[in-house]
Amino acid sequence: MPPLHSTAPIVIRQGGTYTGTYRSLDSDVPCVRIATREPVTLRNCELAGAGNLIQATDGGAQLTIVNCRGYGQRPSQDEKPYGRFLEVNSGKSVTVEHNYFEHTTGINVYLWGGDGSAAQTLTVRYNEVRNIDGRYRHGGGTLANFLGLNGVASLGNIEIAWNQIINAPDSSLVEDNISFYNSGGTAASPTRIHDNYIQGAYPYPATSPTYAGSGITLDGDAGSAIRATAYVRGSDNQLVSTCAALNIAAGHHNSFTRNRIVTSGLLPDGRRLVANYAAIGLWNEYKKPAAVFSANSVTGNIIGFVHWGGHAPFPDRQDLSPGACSPCTGTTHLPNPITLQTEQHEWQLWQQKLRQNRRQVGPMKHATAVAQQKPARP
Repeated sequence: MPPLHSTAPIVIRQGGTYTGTYRSLDSDVPCVRIATREPVTLRNCELAGAGNLIQATDGGAQLTIVNCRGYGQRPSQDEKPYGRFLEVNSGKSVTVEHNYFEHTTGINVYLWGGDGSAAQTLTVRYNEVRNIDGRYRHGGGTLANFLGLNGVASLGNIEIAWNQIINAPDSSLVEDNISFYNSGGTAASPTRIHDNYIQGAYPYPATSPTYAGSGITLDGDAGSAIRATAYVRGSDNQLVSTCAALNIAAGHHNSFTRNRIVTSGLLPDGRRLVANYAAIGLWNEYKKPAAVFSANSVTGNIIGFVHWGGHAPFPDRQDLSPGACSPCTGTTHLPNPITLQTEQHEWQLWQQKLRQNRRQVGPMKHATAVAQQKPARP
């Protein structure tokens, strides 16, 4: 194990707990590469890199990441975005808790190698995140997610909770902050996405007229029920200033309930946000049969979503997507006007919620001093 002051990348070939400072200026070289199937814990680490900060793509990773700080650096090559905070392929057990990361392309999970028990599942909780950023260094970019799952189907015990994600306009490029594609839980153990605070989902530049991003989207083209996005429950989340908030476009037995959605249609400096469309949509995007697309529900959400020129249910509002939310019921529509101050009030509610539930996001206070130091940006 390298000493705490090390600044070189590391390849971890045996299990254990690792604490250190790991950096890479090369977009093709991760700060930390996991090359073992033995349990590995990264604790109180500081990561700064032009590519992936943590890479576990060999399959079978048993990985815990806690109290770490990660900083995406300017890509070393054109046509490449900032790296992932974490990239996992066919992981067996992954827990990501109490971390801080900024200017990365988030957490990407492809397929799964565990059995979905409490010891072999995916847990992402209590993280503080700034600016999911798919921009290239010389213009252009690709869309990214705070958390993106692809092909992680029928996995029990997934929990995504108490994360705080804030994306600033013109300093980020995120698609769906949380994206489930052909992924989800089981009837006996549904996926729980709850009590997250998600602020910001904008095109780049933020005044662009077209954009396909959102807060949370459930999607996927699977042709069978067992591989579809299914048994995902999204509840008690707050979504603020997103061009779309919650979408169910595929799958079965998915639900959104008791979420709060507020978008003023304005950027912080008062310019209009023109790419936003509607707060919630529920539709069969891939025209799948009832065996694959069914039993989805949206109920009991609180919404105030400005869409300029909209009329649902008030002038300049589009709380429910026209023609794509007929099963959405029990909505509480916040009264007009929905303003920047209304958005700021959501932040205050979030802070109160954290205090009342005795939750802390980001690294815990006992993290080491080196893990609290922010590296200089290039």
